[in-house]
Amino acid sequence: MDRQLAAALESGSFAHGLRTAIRLRRLTLEQVQHELADRGVVVSAVTLSYWSRGRSQPERAESIRAVRLLEDILDTPTGGLTALLAPPRPRGPRRAHVAVSIDRQRLWDEAHRLDRVMAQLGILDEERLCLLSVHDRFQLDEHRRPVRLSITEVVRAQRDRVDRALVIFQGRELGRTPRLSVVRGGWPGRVRTDEEAGFLVAEVMLDRIIDRDETAVVECALQYSGEPEKMTDYDRRLPYTTRAYLLEVEFHPTALPVRCHATTRPTIEHARRDTHELALGGAPHAHLALFDVEPGIHGLRWEWE
Repeated sequence: MDRQLAAALESGSFAHGLRTAIRLRRLTLEQVQHELADRGVVVSAVTLSYWSRGRSQPERAESIRAVRLLEDILDTPTGGLTALLAPPRPRGPRRAHVAVSIDRQRLWDEAHRLDRVMAQLGILDEERLCLLSVHDRFQLDEHRRPVRLSITEVVRAQRDRVDRALVIFQGRELGRTPRLSVVRGGWPGRVRTDEEAGFLVAEVMLDRIIDRDETAVVECALQYSGEPEKMTDYDRRLPYTTRAYLLEVEFHPTALPVRCHATTRPTIEHARRDTHELALGGAPHAHLALFDVEPGIHGLRWEWE
């Protein structure tokens, strides 16, 4: 076992070294995640998966600290993993065609609970598909409460024989997890929820299997029941660069907001920032249209009075 580990560490690949060490110690990513958490460092299972497959690498100070702890957890020689890390990527201006991504733990509140829900589906990442464009249409009733959220996505396969897409939603503040249906492009698969954290993760089985670079259109609907709380904002988490995002909010004609602002923030660690105010002019709807969208959290907020 030690010979295999030594060979992996001598390969010069951080991903290969980490992956081999985890396999030889017979640990799951969730177990490694919990060991790190016990030592005071939070890293999602998805991030660990990315690291072990070369999808991304540790760069921030907290991530480097996690790697040093991994050397202890996985019983590798001191400095064996950190020595394999490549220099940090340049942080200057990027070319337009370069895809940029953000770890999911920086986009969602209580991301570790989302990881747990995804693990119930046996899913550690969403790399099968990438989003080309997203259209969200959010409808509110006369009591200023949510009625329906329609989501239309144009997706492209990142590998061959992709047969399903993934819908992730968090709505704890609404008081009740909505019911999901598939309007077109496929049919519902497995659904898992965390009611306390408000997470819903659902598979959408595509109506045809697609291969690498092929596209598909999927439309879903989240229907609210009961008496959810009044809504004052809605935003979309985008984990990587997306070509286009359109958000429409439809208000009831008898319950119109007095003002509405477009908002953005790079991660949940940042404060939400208003980018501009939308002119409503008495119209029962507002929309936000973005193109070549940076990863982050983008949406609308409105004031009732």
